[in-house]
Amino acid sequence: MVLLLTLSTYLLLVIEEKYEEWQKPLIAIRNLADESLRNNQPTMEKHKEGLSQTIKRLESPTQSRTQGRYIPEWQPPTCEPQQNVAFVKVHKAGSTTVQSVFLRYGYSHNLTVMLPGGRNPASFSWPDNPSPGDAYPVSGGVYNILTHHARYHPETIQARMPPDTFRVAIMRHPIDHLKSMFNYKHLNTKYKLDPLNPIQIFLENVTNYAETDMYNKFYNGHWPTKNFQSYVLGFDHLRDVGDEETEQHFREVTKDVPFVLILEHLDESLVVLKRTLCWSVTDILYDWTARNYRKVYYKSSSLSQLAMENHRKWSSIDYTLYEHYNRTLWEEVAKGGEDFALELEHFRKMNSNVNEHCRIDPKGSKSFTATRWSKAWTVDAEFCKQLRHDRYIWDGKLAMRQNGKLRRERLGP
Repeated sequence: MVLLLTLSTYLLLVIEEKYEEWQKPLIAIRNLADESLRNNQPTMEKHKEGLSQTIKRLESPTQSRTQGRYIPEWQPPTCEPQQNVAFVKVHKAGSTTVQSVFLRYGYSHNLTVMLPGGRNPASFSWPDNPSPGDAYPVSGGVYNILTHHARYHPETIQARMPPDTFRVAIMRHPIDHLKSMFNYKHLNTKYKLDPLNPIQIFLENVTNYAETDMYNKFYNGHWPTKNFQSYVLGFDHLRDVGDEETEQHFREVTKDVPFVLILEHLDESLVVLKRTLCWSVTDILYDWTARNYRKVYYKSSSLSQLAMENHRKWSSIDYTLYEHYNRTLWEEVAKGGEDFALELEHFRKMNSNVNEHCRIDPKGSKSFTATRWSKAWTVDAEFCKQLRHDRYIWDGKLAMRQNGKLRRERLGP
């Protein structure tokens, strides 16, 4: 088993070394915000009402706020980095990009990452709750990082991770998530919908489709179009907002998972996460290369008012959760004031410069001077490689390291 794992890891690393330098065009994640605000959706604007002038400046395209200003030198943080994190990886919500951040952090800080040990190397017993024996054993039996697909299950986190584990997830606007799921699951073909605007046809007749056996036939009772994001967070996706069980679980989840990254505002979310976990700016740098990108025309198509209203009723838990955590994000941003705005600008510039450098000169190096938010730092060829690592590469590297520790522990000195 160890020999096979080592061989497979070696092959993965060889493949990674041979990656071509060119990549698909950059699809800026920030552009998703504009997409999510179309179709006359007032909820996004409502969440920003009452925010301070700082937040308005933060969202406005102005000239550099750091230009011509005195920025104090970097000082070591007085807090201790939080290194125990359970990330609820929601499908089709930008979670692969964020997963790479956690995997890189875990590897570079020599932490123990929970790796799936079942049939599916990408998830833990999905779509069911995690179960005993679905993770590779590790030395000590305790994991620091959970970041592969797993339905949120507090008992699993309590049993396998330290008590102080920080719990976080990611979500995107429900209508954009539905469009992505339609593309990912090829639902327009499976439901035999008109290819011109299949989502509108589906939503305008959603109860008719719900009464068929299509969901059970294709997904064993798991519905990819109804409250999917909530299901990943442990909700019963067949229920709706207002019933007692849903309301109770909502209170539990929003207490246990205090913060959720919002894909439409990924940069703001990552800076809030960095401050919450006491990490560094370099810890949250991410690869801008579009993942799983395939242009699908109906993703940008407009929907009728009836379709939008039906979807809000159909996935009421998703909307309630998303709006709660979107509001929470902007409340955290507002607390940071002008300092947050400056750090956000610094992070965006550094992330842009690092990605551009790694694209043009991946084997070279580039130095960054110290600022108020980050110490002097040099990006080198190894970091450029790590920035582009897929999950398969990280899993192989982590498995080799973690299995080596376990083997030495079992064999003894």
